[in-house]
Amino acid sequence: MVDSYPVSFWQAVTGGVPTPTHTDLARLLAAYHATPDCPCDLAVFEPLRISESRLAKAQGVDAKDIDFLHHRIADLSQQFEHLNFALPIGPIHGDAHTKNLLTDCGQVVLIDFEAAAIGPREWDLLPTSIAVQRYGLPEQQYQEFAATYGFDVRTWDGYPVLREIREVTMTTWIMQNVLESEAIADEFALRVACLRERDSDEPWHFF
Repeated sequence: MVDSYPVSFWQAVTGGVPTPTHTDLARLLAAYHATPDCPCDLAVFEPLRISESRLAKAQGVDAKDIDFLHHRIADLSQQFEHLNFALPIGPIHGDAHTKNLLTDCGQVVLIDFEAAAIGPREWDLLPTSIAVQRYGLPEQQYQEFAATYGFDVRTWDGYPVLREIREVTMTTWIMQNVLESEAIADEFALRVACLRERDSDEPWHFF
Protein backbone atom coordinates (compact mmCIF):
# COMPACT_ATOMS: atom_id res chain seq x y z
CA MET A 1 0.00 0.00 0.00
CA VAL A 2 1.36 3.45 -0.99
CA ASP A 3 -0.51 6.46 0.33
CA SER A 4 -3.50 4.15 0.87
CA TYR A 5 -3.40 2.89 -2.74
CA PRO A 6 -2.71 -0.77 -3.53
CA VAL A 7 0.33 -1.21 -5.79
CA SER A 8 1.20 -4.47 -7.55
CA PHE A 9 4.12 -5.55 -9.72
CA TRP A 10 3.65 -7.83 -12.71
CA GLN A 11 6.24 -9.98 -14.40
CA ALA A 12 5.97 -10.33 -18.19
CA VAL A 13 6.23 -13.84 -19.64
CA THR A 14 8.18 -14.66 -22.76
CA GLY A 15 5.74 -16.98 -24.54
CA GLY A 16 7.02 -19.52 -27.03
CA VAL A 17 7.38 -23.26 -26.57
CA PRO A 18 6.41 -25.64 -25.13
CA THR A 19 2.69 -25.29 -25.70
CA PRO A 20 0.90 -25.80 -22.35
CA THR A 21 -1.04 -29.06 -21.95
CA HIS A 22 -3.49 -30.59 -19.51
CA THR A 23 -0.60 -32.59 -18.09
CA ASP A 24 1.17 -29.32 -17.31
CA LEU A 25 -1.98 -28.10 -15.60
CA ALA A 26 -2.17 -31.23 -13.44
CA ARG A 27 1.51 -30.99 -12.51
CA LEU A 28 1.23 -27.32 -11.54
CA LEU A 29 -1.97 -27.84 -9.57
CA ALA A 30 -0.41 -30.71 -7.64
CA ALA A 31 2.56 -28.50 -6.77
CA TYR A 32 0.35 -25.56 -5.83
CA HIS A 33 -1.95 -27.71 -3.67
CA ALA A 34 1.10 -29.19 -1.91
CA THR A 35 2.49 -25.78 -0.92
CA PRO A 36 2.64 -25.89 2.90
CA ASP A 37 2.14 -22.20 3.67
CA CYS A 38 0.06 -19.56 1.91
CA PRO A 39 1.92 -16.22 1.76
CA CYS A 40 -1.27 -14.17 2.11
CA ASP A 41 -4.78 -14.33 3.55
CA LEU A 42 -7.31 -15.81 1.15
CA ALA A 43 -11.09 -15.63 1.21
CA VAL A 44 -13.11 -18.70 2.13
CA PHE A 45 -14.43 -20.43 -0.99
CA GLU A 46 -18.10 -19.64 -1.70
CA PRO A 47 -18.78 -21.25 -5.08
CA LEU A 48 -22.28 -19.90 -5.68
CA ARG A 49 -21.93 -16.36 -4.37
CA ILE A 50 -20.77 -15.00 -7.72
CA SER A 51 -23.69 -16.64 -9.53
CA GLU A 52 -26.15 -15.01 -7.14
CA SER A 53 -24.49 -11.68 -7.79
CA ARG A 54 -24.76 -12.15 -11.54
CA LEU A 55 -28.46 -13.06 -11.30
CA ALA A 56 -29.16 -9.90 -9.32
CA LYS A 57 -27.81 -7.84 -12.23
CA ALA A 58 -29.16 -9.96 -15.11
CA GLN A 59 -30.58 -8.15 -18.14
CA GLY A 60 -32.40 -9.59 -21.13
CA VAL A 61 -33.02 -12.92 -19.40
CA ASP A 62 -36.42 -14.61 -19.10
CA ALA A 63 -37.81 -14.40 -15.55
CA LYS A 64 -38.50 -18.15 -15.59
CA ASP A 65 -34.80 -18.81 -16.18
CA ILE A 66 -33.85 -16.46 -13.36
CA ASP A 67 -36.26 -18.18 -10.98
CA PHE A 68 -35.03 -21.61 -11.99
CA LEU A 69 -31.39 -20.66 -11.42
CA HIS A 70 -32.20 -19.09 -8.06
CA HIS A 71 -33.88 -22.31 -6.93
CA ARG A 72 -31.05 -24.51 -8.21
CA ILE A 73 -28.49 -22.33 -6.43
CA ALA A 74 -30.42 -22.55 -3.16
CA ASP A 75 -30.65 -26.34 -3.44
CA LEU A 76 -27.00 -26.75 -4.45
CA SER A 77 -25.87 -24.48 -1.63
CA GLN A 78 -27.47 -26.83 0.88
CA GLN A 79 -25.95 -29.88 -0.78
CA PHE A 80 -22.52 -28.24 -0.83
CA GLU A 81 -22.63 -27.75 2.93
CA HIS A 82 -22.97 -31.52 3.42
CA LEU A 83 -20.27 -32.71 1.04
CA ASN A 84 -17.45 -34.85 2.42
CA PHE A 85 -14.37 -33.98 0.41
CA ALA A 86 -11.78 -36.58 -0.45
CA LEU A 87 -8.88 -34.14 -0.64
CA PRO A 88 -7.63 -31.72 2.05
CA ILE A 89 -9.07 -28.23 2.22
CA GLY A 90 -6.52 -25.52 1.39
CA PRO A 91 -5.51 -22.88 -1.15
CA ILE A 92 -7.14 -23.40 -4.55
CA HIS A 93 -6.67 -21.59 -7.84
CA GLY A 94 -10.40 -21.25 -8.46
CA ASP A 95 -10.38 -21.22 -12.28
CA ALA A 96 -7.92 -23.90 -13.28
CA HIS A 97 -7.96 -24.59 -17.01
CA THR A 98 -5.34 -24.59 -19.76
CA LYS A 99 -6.26 -21.06 -20.92
CA ASN A 100 -4.68 -19.95 -17.64
CA LEU A 101 -1.31 -21.45 -18.54
CA LEU A 102 1.47 -19.52 -20.27
CA THR A 103 5.03 -20.35 -21.25
CA ASP A 104 7.89 -18.38 -19.72
CA CYS A 105 11.53 -19.04 -20.60
CA GLY A 106 10.68 -22.55 -21.72
CA GLN A 107 8.62 -23.41 -18.63
CA VAL A 108 4.85 -23.52 -18.31
CA VAL A 109 3.45 -21.27 -15.58
CA LEU A 110 0.02 -20.95 -13.97
CA ILE A 111 -1.57 -17.48 -14.06
CA ASP A 112 -4.77 -15.62 -13.09
CA PHE A 113 -5.26 -16.12 -9.37
CA GLU A 114 -8.24 -13.75 -9.21
CA ALA A 115 -10.51 -16.51 -7.82
CA ALA A 116 -7.94 -17.99 -5.42
CA ALA A 117 -9.44 -19.00 -2.08
CA ILE A 118 -9.32 -21.52 0.73
CA GLY A 119 -11.51 -24.41 -0.39
CA PRO A 120 -11.78 -27.96 -1.71
CA ARG A 121 -9.02 -29.01 -4.09
CA GLU A 122 -11.62 -30.98 -6.07
CA TRP A 123 -12.85 -27.65 -7.48
CA ASP A 124 -9.61 -27.13 -9.38
CA LEU A 125 -9.93 -30.56 -11.02
CA LEU A 126 -13.47 -30.00 -12.34
CA PRO A 127 -12.77 -27.93 -15.48
CA THR A 128 -10.73 -30.72 -17.07
CA SER A 129 -13.26 -33.42 -16.21
CA ILE A 130 -16.16 -31.31 -17.49
CA ALA A 131 -14.24 -30.63 -20.71
CA VAL A 132 -14.50 -34.31 -21.64
CA GLN A 133 -18.30 -34.35 -21.86
CA ARG A 134 -19.03 -30.71 -22.62
CA TYR A 135 -16.19 -29.71 -24.95
CA GLY A 136 -14.92 -32.93 -26.49
CA LEU A 137 -11.61 -33.29 -24.65
CA PRO A 138 -10.33 -36.80 -25.46
CA GLU A 139 -10.70 -39.24 -22.57
CA GLN A 140 -7.03 -40.18 -22.89
CA GLN A 141 -5.97 -36.61 -22.17
CA TYR A 142 -8.17 -36.59 -19.08
CA GLN A 143 -6.69 -39.89 -17.90
CA GLU A 144 -3.19 -38.41 -18.27
CA PHE A 145 -4.33 -35.33 -16.31
CA ALA A 146 -5.77 -37.46 -13.48
CA ALA A 147 -2.72 -39.74 -13.36
CA THR A 148 -0.33 -36.77 -13.23
CA TYR A 149 -2.28 -35.07 -10.45
CA GLY A 150 -2.76 -38.36 -8.60
CA PHE A 151 -6.54 -38.32 -8.19
CA ASP A 152 -9.54 -38.82 -10.47
CA VAL A 153 -12.20 -36.42 -9.21
CA ARG A 154 -14.90 -38.38 -11.07
CA THR A 155 -14.46 -41.29 -8.64
CA TRP A 156 -15.45 -39.12 -5.67
CA ASP A 157 -19.10 -39.51 -4.64
CA GLY A 158 -19.63 -35.75 -4.31
CA TYR A 159 -18.56 -35.14 -7.89
CA PRO A 160 -22.08 -34.76 -9.42
CA VAL A 161 -22.99 -31.99 -6.97
CA LEU A 162 -19.76 -30.04 -7.34
CA ARG A 163 -19.85 -30.47 -11.10
CA GLU A 164 -23.35 -28.98 -11.28
CA ILE A 165 -22.24 -26.07 -9.10
CA ARG A 166 -19.39 -25.44 -11.54
CA GLU A 167 -21.77 -25.65 -14.51
CA VAL A 168 -24.13 -23.16 -12.88
CA THR A 169 -21.23 -20.70 -12.57
CA MET A 170 -20.36 -21.33 -16.23
CA THR A 171 -23.99 -20.69 -17.20
CA THR A 172 -24.33 -17.45 -15.24
CA TRP A 173 -21.00 -16.28 -16.65
CA ILE A 174 -22.30 -16.47 -20.21
CA MET A 175 -25.68 -15.09 -19.09
CA GLN A 176 -24.01 -11.71 -18.54
CA ASN A 177 -23.52 -11.32 -22.30
CA VAL A 178 -26.84 -12.57 -23.74
CA LEU A 179 -27.59 -9.15 -25.23
CA GLU A 180 -24.34 -9.11 -27.22
CA SER A 181 -25.28 -11.70 -29.84
CA GLU A 182 -27.83 -14.34 -30.81
CA ALA A 183 -25.15 -17.03 -30.56
CA ILE A 184 -24.47 -16.20 -26.92
CA ALA A 185 -28.20 -16.07 -26.13
CA ASP A 186 -28.63 -19.49 -27.77
CA GLU A 187 -25.73 -20.91 -25.76
CA PHE A 188 -27.22 -19.61 -22.53
CA ALA A 189 -30.57 -21.21 -23.43
CA LEU A 190 -28.80 -24.50 -24.16
CA ARG A 191 -26.98 -24.50 -20.83
CA VAL A 192 -30.12 -23.68 -18.85
CA ALA A 193 -31.99 -26.48 -20.66
CA CYS A 194 -29.23 -28.93 -19.76
CA LEU A 195 -29.39 -27.89 -16.10
CA ARG A 196 -33.18 -28.23 -16.08
CA GLU A 197 -33.11 -31.67 -17.66
CA ARG A 198 -30.03 -32.84 -15.70
CA ASP A 199 -28.36 -33.56 -19.02
CA SER A 200 -24.63 -33.90 -18.35
CA ASP A 201 -23.63 -35.06 -21.83
CA GLU A 202 -24.94 -32.41 -24.25
CA PRO A 203 -21.98 -30.58 -25.84
CA TRP A 204 -21.50 -26.91 -24.99
CA HIS A 205 -19.57 -24.32 -26.98
CA PHE A 206 -16.57 -22.16 -26.09
CA PHE A 207 -17.01 -18.40 -25.90
